[in-house]
Amino acid sequence: MAKKHRKKKNRILAVTAGAVLLLLLLIGVYELLLTSDEDAFSAQENRMLAQRPILSGKGFLYGTFTDGLEKYLADRFPGRAWIINFDRDLRQVGSLASWEDFAQVAEENVPDMAFVPETEDEDVVVTPRPTRTPAPTAEPTPEPTSTPEKTDATAAAAVETPKETPQPTATPAPTASPRPTKAAADVSSFPRELSSYLLDGKSRKQVTMKTRTEIYRLCSLFDAYASLLPEDGTFVMTIVPSSYRANKLLTFADPKAMTSEFEPFIHAVTANNVAAESTGDILFGPMMAGEYVFFRTDIHWTPWGAYKVMTKLMAHAGQTLPDYDAFPKEQEAPFLGTIYRNTRNKQLEKTPDTLDILSPRHPVTVRRYTGRDAYVEVPFIDKAADPQDRYTVYLGGPKAWTVVERADGGSIEKSCLVITDSFGLCTAPFLTEAYDRVILYDPRYYDKKAMGTLSEQIEAYNIKDIYLIVGELHAFDDSYFKLCSKQF
Repeated sequence: MAKKHRKKKNRILAVTAGAVLLLLLLIGVYELLLTSDEDAFSAQENRMLAQRPILSGKGFLYGTFTDGLEKYLADRFPGRAWIINFDRDLRQVGSLASWEDFAQVAEENVPDMAFVPETEDEDVVVTPRPTRTPAPTAEPTPEPTSTPEKTDATAAAAVETPKETPQPTATPAPTASPRPTKAAADVSSFPRELSSYLLDGKSRKQVTMKTRTEIYRLCSLFDAYASLLPEDGTFVMTIVPSSYRANKLLTFADPKAMTSEFEPFIHAVTANNVAAESTGDILFGPMMAGEYVFFRTDIHWTPWGAYKVMTKLMAHAGQTLPDYDAFPKEQEAPFLGTIYRNTRNKQLEKTPDTLDILSPRHPVTVRRYTGRDAYVEVPFIDKAADPQDRYTVYLGGPKAWTVVERADGGSIEKSCLVITDSFGLCTAPFLTEAYDRVILYDPRYYDKKAMGTLSEQIEAYNIKDIYLIVGELHAFDDSYFKLCSKQF
């Protein structure tokens, strides 16, 4: 009797298991064949889900259909979103209180931005890596010829019949320099400890401090870079606040300023061809006016914020920019950046960002160098960028040495160097307006043995201007500028 009961129980279990498997199979077939095949974005994973593969004889023969089907089913199985949310909630337990400011900021609406379709680039023309231009050799100065000593007779004759002295040839009037000569710096007018800060009423918030001595070391480095430039070359720098610090202004009762004392000090004590602008001072007004200059879910500035700052920086080098809307543009929405990636904060997930993807207005070619002559060509906009860090669609993210050159067949006459981390990536479209060659250099990935020293590179590429655009996290980390010094 017990044996018969056991068989019946096993039969019931087998039928139940079979029914569950059949149900799951039917659900899978339904998802595969009957559900909409529109693009689906997973906020939990910050990426687009796999799309349904198209069945074809060639795809089935070479296995691409089965690979696509496997990815599609893995992305669409029932309950997948619930499992991911449950995992996120487990990791977020105990950490929500530290992100209250982000939640408060995220309640603001993201401004609507006009959509402008991206134009297709024409076929690019590949130009070889430049060879170093030899320095002009100075003509030898002729030795002065000796003149005979005057006798009394010749001296008297000279007095009686003086020779007509030739009039000096007229020299052209000096033209106005593109940069004014700086006044002598009054170092005592600056505090001994310089800081960047947010001002709420009369109270300073989020203060970052460096002594004048520490900043003097940076000034020496900047002067050294500037000394390698041609006579009309300019070194321009700025330090970019992280968005999570800038966005705290939106939580203040009486926001008064987002400012930095570093750049004014650097501007005052460096050489005449070194200029510095405070990004915080430039973007405070637009931010308070509701302009979309910093992301909420990502640490970076928006391309619109970068445009406003680059307009100021490039003016120091005598360059101007066209209107922002003149650049070919796509938009990626929803955009959930690095802050969301690291926190999976639910409030941020409800109000995602919009990422402007700007391209140069003319065709360019992009090379990523790993050695003096070793490089690979990459797209300016990398649509396959890391789904967890979509800001890196610009040039595929920061790399050691990335060269962007005009590809319309014209000559390469003006070059600039951008010393930067990830913050400088979205400035490349703007710089291609003024320079035939734009080079982005990140010292964290640079190998001096493979690439050569920075002074050699600056000479080889005939660089006219240098821009230093770095986020505050690296600017206040001594290791970043130590790398710049070692590779000099």
